[in-house]
Amino acid sequence: MALKAQYTAYPDTIKSADGSYPNESTCAAPPEIPFGTKIKVSGTGTYADGRVYTVTDRGRLVKKTGDRYIFDLWMPSESECRRFGRRNGWAEIVKGSSPQAGNAKGSKKTSKKNTGCDIVSIASREIGYKETGDNHTKYGVWYGMDGAAWCHMFVSWCAAKAGIPSSVIPKTASTDEGMAWFKSRGRFKYKGKYIPKRGDLVYFKTGRSHVGIVEKVTGSTLHTIEGNAALTTDRVVRRTYPLSEKTITGYGVPEYTGINASGGSTGGTGGGKKHSPGDELKYLKKVLERHSSAATGSSIDAEVKETSKLPEGRAVVKIINGNQKFTLPVLDGMKLTWERKGTPEKLVFEAPYEKAFKAAEGSTVLLKVDGVNFFKGYIFTRKMSEDGIMSYTAYDQLRYLKNKDCIVYKKKTATEVIKIIAGKFSLGCGTLEDTGYRMSAVEDGATLFDIIQDALDNTLIMTGKVYVLHDSLGKLCLSDVAGMKVNSCVVDAETGEGFNYGTTIDDGVYNKVKLVYENKENGKYDLYITQNPTNIDRWGVLQYLEKIDTPDLGKLKSKALLMLYNKKRKNLSVSGVTGNCKVKAGSLVPVILDLKDMKVSNYMMVEKVTHTFKNRQHTMDMVLSGGGFDV
Repeated sequence: MALKAQYTAYPDTIKSADGSYPNESTCAAPPEIPFGTKIKVSGTGTYADGRVYTVTDRGRLVKKTGDRYIFDLWMPSESECRRFGRRNGWAEIVKGSSPQAGNAKGSKKTSKKNTGCDIVSIASREIGYKETGDNHTKYGVWYGMDGAAWCHMFVSWCAAKAGIPSSVIPKTASTDEGMAWFKSRGRFKYKGKYIPKRGDLVYFKTGRSHVGIVEKVTGSTLHTIEGNAALTTDRVVRRTYPLSEKTITGYGVPEYTGINASGGSTGGTGGGKKHSPGDELKYLKKVLERHSSAATGSSIDAEVKETSKLPEGRAVVKIINGNQKFTLPVLDGMKLTWERKGTPEKLVFEAPYEKAFKAAEGSTVLLKVDGVNFFKGYIFTRKMSEDGIMSYTAYDQLRYLKNKDCIVYKKKTATEVIKIIAGKFSLGCGTLEDTGYRMSAVEDGATLFDIIQDALDNTLIMTGKVYVLHDSLGKLCLSDVAGMKVNSCVVDAETGEGFNYGTTIDDGVYNKVKLVYENKENGKYDLYITQNPTNIDRWGVLQYLEKIDTPDLGKLKSKALLMLYNKKRKNLSVSGVTGNCKVKAGSLVPVILDLKDMKVSNYMMVEKVTHTFKNRQHTMDMVLSGGGFDV
């Protein structure tokens, strides 16, 4: 059967009305067309013609107008949606029944589906909803108090839409009344005495009056969905807090008997990125195998050679500002800094101000060192001092990865994720190595840096390979660190001025691991605890706490985590090393140093490097990891 259709497009990444996440093969349709119906698009004159879409969502403007049915096709970016616009065509039903007669029948089906539905899924679909005027919302209209503070009305509305009766979550507009309701039934848990779970309500009654819905807990971080939230009081938002947040009083714990309010995990990475128990089990076994073999780092091979020629340290900065191109007389002390994760390359320099030569925000900066192209970036900051000296800060194009976006991808490699992001934000690409491992994720409001790093971290977990994202003269590149050895840069007592070596147990060190599994069969919590009594005697109790989704992983995961974290963190930094233009964050350099209480003789990874150009000298300060060292 073919229907007259009008097609629009949308880029939302939150869960669809049927509880799934949207992708390139899903769409929203009027309520007369049941979920799961497959339609074939034709007549639009676009690439969508001939494609089959599955109905998974609804929409306020997605309805039948006259004799045409409006379909909203999912597309990965707003720009694609704008290009697609609004187009007439045909929708051939290739799987499923014909449209149901009238809205009532469709509404009845939707209502039945919402009975016992996940309150968190309902709330997540509301993210971004914004009040009009002063506290005027659909939640207030529904409750009968439009114009009043609406945080608890939002919670009550979500519960009602999920089919949760008021005997489980109270219908109220008052946070005082809501918290008292849970207390009177023995269903209120105070902060610090309870680990909240998905579907609980969190009450903020210490210093403010507010309520939200618990989405999940990861480690010691609470994730919530809130309406009329502080700072952005006019909309529904996602928030995160430490479990120790001072304004949290406690949690209302609904008695979800026979109701699927916790239809997801409170642990793991969330956001649709979680590994299956089988994958995680495989990884944990790898962790234990790696630690039992006590590998300390790759040994230095025979290709290593001493730096034969000292760098001249000639640094030339060229500025391109529109049609104007000129060389800037840079003062001594210019610094170029690279970090391996989550930070763009940063060039900081000074020059006398000259009116005829304007280096403005957005101007291109090209740096040559000893005749070799070394850096390409863009000016982001200028500052003028009293003596007429202008200081500049420029970044490479990785700076644009600080942008935030919502991205859904399915069965993509980290390499493909980078290409998707580069295409959406018009970033140039160079050599991007194929990472191989495929994954799916829903990234909601994260920085592009975090989206890419999540994909690279998952790749590391499943393959054991470390990849580094970097910019090479205006091109995004992804490299396997195994191919980033710089044998011409030997770090030893002669090539460097000094080192700083330290140890700590103050951060990221745990000698007791406690994993918590909620056993719904007996209504209790199962604990999986692994600890090291020797280090507890030495350092006191340093405890790691995490909620888990399956008891099958409990013992193995607690053992693996203790292996990872029950050790002092060691850090090594070296200064004044002879400059080398091949060294960047992620490079592997040969290190031969006597640190007094230990000797190092192996390749180490450059986590951070600062190249300094001063007095016609090119030197480097580096923070190193590997061979038993952390950062």
